[in-house]
Amino acid sequence: MSINKITDEKGVSTWTVYVSARSSKMPHIRFQKRIKGLNSKAEAVRKERGLVKELSMKVAHQEGHGFTWRMVVEKWFAVVSSPNYIHKQYSPTSLKDYYGMIYKWTKSWMNIPAGELNKGDGRKVIDSVLADGKSKAHQKKIKNTINMIYNWAIEERIIRGVYQSPVYGIQITIQQNKRPEILNVREIRTLLYEAKIQKHEWYPIWAMALLTGMRNGELLALKWEDVDFDNGTLTVQRSYDRRDDSYKCTKAGYWRTVPISSELKGVLIDLQKSAKSEFVLPRPHYWERGEQAKILRAFCDSIKIGSIKFHTLRACFATQLLGEGVEPMKVMKVCGWRDLKTMARYVRLAGIDEKGVTDILNFLPAVDAGSSNVVNLFGGGKD
Repeated sequence: MSINKITDEKGVSTWTVYVSARSSKMPHIRFQKRIKGLNSKAEAVRKERGLVKELSMKVAHQEGHGFTWRMVVEKWFAVVSSPNYIHKQYSPTSLKDYYGMIYKWTKSWMNIPAGELNKGDGRKVIDSVLADGKSKAHQKKIKNTINMIYNWAIEERIIRGVYQSPVYGIQITIQQNKRPEILNVREIRTLLYEAKIQKHEWYPIWAMALLTGMRNGELLALKWEDVDFDNGTLTVQRSYDRRDDSYKCTKAGYWRTVPISSELKGVLIDLQKSAKSEFVLPRPHYWERGEQAKILRAFCDSIKIGSIKFHTLRACFATQLLGEGVEPMKVMKVCGWRDLKTMARYVRLAGIDEKGVTDILNFLPAVDAGSSNVVNLFGGGKD
């Protein structure tokens, strides 16, 4: 702040007032104003007081809306990725996913004060996700990530005067629910038969996936120490993360056991004969590059069966067990699912809830029934 007396060439004196106000909490928030040509020092002092009050109010208001969405995201990322952050632990991979997702889908928000974002902005983001053909699950993931960061900023008083995220209360649109890709038992047998006779390097990997229901990362991390031939079980206790090139716990966060069937035992014995490392399965180059789905789809196309991604092998394992009458809770335990909601999807695919419900229907006439009986069946009589 300053008050200066200015005298021109003709000896006429005027006064100039300059005031600058900066936020102590958010140094990027700053307002400045200068008034020239005041006739007296007393008038300049009054103007200075008015400017201080005016600019202070602007700073206070902007502090509640001053952090841009980009600044909020960057601050959240810096805080939660710090080793000193004890409230919730995020894996580096999860943080990378959240960070990339936010920058991709809320790009238009980045230079807008976070406190000025509203539900209209939120709807535009969700609509763009839907227009891109993303699933309901992906829409929810994006919405939940925005809520997580925005609510954190509210709780930390980084965003003030606002009490809800821009996507709070926005309904997720359900696209047409198409039947997921899946192989029937004939196609599963064809896949394994063709892979074996062609001596395909992926045969033992596909066989293990179909006979254990293990996830891709769990198969990559399976070691011989996890195989117990005496008790007939595999212990699934770790998973490989290609992005971090590291081993971690399973997706569900706990270990589980998978029974070794006679077919699975044969595959394991063959693998053991040619074992060259602590890991059970061979590691083809494309597997280490994360292109397992590409290889499987190409092979399915070549043998004229339904094209599927690698993770679908796990779904095939579950639906075949359910279709053969294995209790859903047992399948859930072997596959390592944490909730019944996930399990319900595979129950529906297997069709076990509907199995047999139409057997009581008896509409059609016997093969040798006469025409008169057919007419009577539908309530008609002879003319």
